Order: sequence, then C-alpha cells, then structure tokens
Amino acid sequence: MPIGRSIVKPGSFCPQCKKPIKWYENIPIVSFLLLKGKCSECKKPISIHYPLVELLTGLIFLVLFLKFDIGMEFFFYLFFFCSLIVISGIDLLHQEIFDITAIPGIFIGLIFQLLNGNIKVGLIGLFFGGGLILLIRVIGKLVYKKEVMGLGDVYLTAMIGAFVGFPFILVTIFCAALTGSIMGILYIVSTKQGRESPIPFGPFLSIGGVVVILFHNQVVETFALLGVFL
Repeated sequence: MPIGRSIVKPGSFCPQCKKPIKWYENIPIVSFLLLKGKCSECKKPISIHYPLVELLTGLIFLVLFLKFDIGMEFFFYLFFFCSLIVISGIDLLHQEIFDITAIPGIFIGLIFQLLNGNIKVGLIGLFFGGGLILLIRVIGKLVYKKEVMGLGDVYLTAMIGAFVGFPFILVTIFCAALTGSIMGILYIVSTKQGRESPIPFGPFLSIGGVVVILFHNQVVETFALLGVFL
C-alpha cells in the first residue's frame, strides 16, 4: 500500500530480483527457514518482517481460539486483530495510516456490537475515541503550529472504540499513552534523537485495543477495586 502496489496482482515476488515466488517458497515461517532467509534466485536477504508478521498472526489465531473458541467473537476479533497488525506495521515503517485499513473496521465493529445488542456502547466508543484524538490533533496543531497526530490516528481510535465500546476505549487510550511514553523515551535516549523526532502512535493504540480484548475481565476487576465501575 505505501508504494502503491497491488496486493493481488502480480503474485508474490522477490523485491530485489523480481523473481516470482513459488507456492512452496511462500509457506509462512517454514519457507523462510528452509530458504535460510534468502531469495532462492538472487540470494539477497529476505526481510525479517515477513516471518515476524507470520508468527504474530499465527499466535493471534491460537490465542483467540483458546479464549473464544470458534464462534462469532472469534471471527470478528480475528478481523480486528489482523487489521491492527496491518495498520501498526505500515505505521511503524512509513508513519502513515491508510483510510482503507481503518474506516472499514469502524463499520465491522459496529456490526459486531449490533449483533451483540451493544450498538449504543459501540457508537459511544467510536465517537468518544475518535473525537478525543481529533480534539488532541486540533489543539496540538494550534499550539505547536504543526501536525501532532495524523487523521489516520483518529480513524484508528474510532475503529478500536467501535470494537471495545465505551468506557473501555478510555482504557485503550490510557494504555496507548503509557506504553507510547515509555517506548518514546527509551527510543530517544537509545538513539540520541531529538524530542522532535516523530514516533508513530498507531502501534500503541493497537496494543491498548489488544489488552482490553484479551484481558477484559482483569480490566473490569482492576477498576472495580479502584472504585470505578465499567
């Protein structure tokens, strides 16, 4: 997507020598190991991003199956988590979130909430999450005279809000802000970058969404102990 290339046609090929990849060279993780991380034709290294994404996606399938078994929740959350992988990966590498990767998820999330009888919760989560990030974006631009958040972050938060609902979108944003701050500080210190260095926020929003879904009961119990009713 970032380079404007179709993900459908032509089929997979080596980005170095353009050699088409045979089906047995395209088996997740297994082919990478058998090829020793190199193209069979030009022997140039295959990016580690490929097996990492494959491994992460496989683990997500397993975790969701163990938690929800095969059912409606499994398939909707599978779509949700896979979307977060795509969005986070592109945001990390290119610092951009494409509308086509986030906006459809908003509607899928609302359909999920409708089927669960929680459409009101989903709508509030959508508008609260997206609205809050939009407000931060507008205020940040007025204060710093530049974009502090992209519109893609607004759509992503709206999508997550549609899936997790209100008030769990608050937990998502809190987790994103906390992990983003910690990782941002570590990144700046370790790379000796300036404070102005842009750090993508999408991956941290995704982490927050995953935490809320996978640890929903623990989140409820924690806030109950704090006297906050979710």
